Amino acid sequence: MVNKLMLGVGIVVSIAIGTFWFTHFGEPQNGVVPIEASQWHLGKGAQYNPVMQYDVSTNATKFSVKIEFLPATNFGNQTLFVRINQNTKEINQTVPVNVVYDFNQVSDNAKPFFTILDSTIFSVRDLAIENKYLVKEAVWGYMYIHDIQEEIKVTSHTKVSFKFGSLDSYVVSYAEGEKENKLWIVDNLPLPVKAEVYDLSGNLQYSYELTSLYAPLTPGLS
Repeated sequence: MVNKLMLGVGIVVSIAIGTFWFTHFGEPQNGVVPIEASQWHLGKGAQYNPVMQYDVSTNATKFSVKIEFLPATNFGNQTLFVRINQNTKEINQTVPVNVVYDFNQVSDNAKPFFTILDSTIFSVRDLAIENKYLVKEAVWGYMYIHDIQEEIKVTSHTKVSFKFGSLDSYVVSYAEGEKENKLWIVDNLPLPVKAEVYDLSGNLQYSYELTSLYAPLTPGLS
């Protein structure tokens, strides 16, 4: 799966497809990262079985989704229980995933929503299948807009307020025309907690934000 972070929602094909692509997901450069710095990857902290609920908004639809990380039977094989709510519609789906969190067993009525989840919350797979440093100025990768190379890097570390409280978060961002695309990461939570992604014209392609969190076993969140 490629380019999901930049291309917007899977069911809404952006005219920018093919314009950007990741060419390298290298380690941080220039010695800016202390060796003791924490690192993060997609799925980190899944073993603590958090329950994460989001509001997801695209330029085509809105819905809420609860993602429960069920106890894993062996390494690299995670099972999610996903509950989707849109207006009066509710869809429940249990789905097995691997280390890249591909969705291979989804019911027909859930597929449109999982297509959106694949291109929003789970699109971080394009950046962080492997460990990335959680420290300001750490480079997570690169992307190109035409002939301009942009770094995707940690730009800040701050407390972020949510409906249920505040979380110590790292902002991963990159420039997109006059806008800055942002992704908020919390160490030991397996998914990003917030994102805002724009296209080249400055139009918001999608956003999502954590609205509820149950993670009593997760280190650092007590």
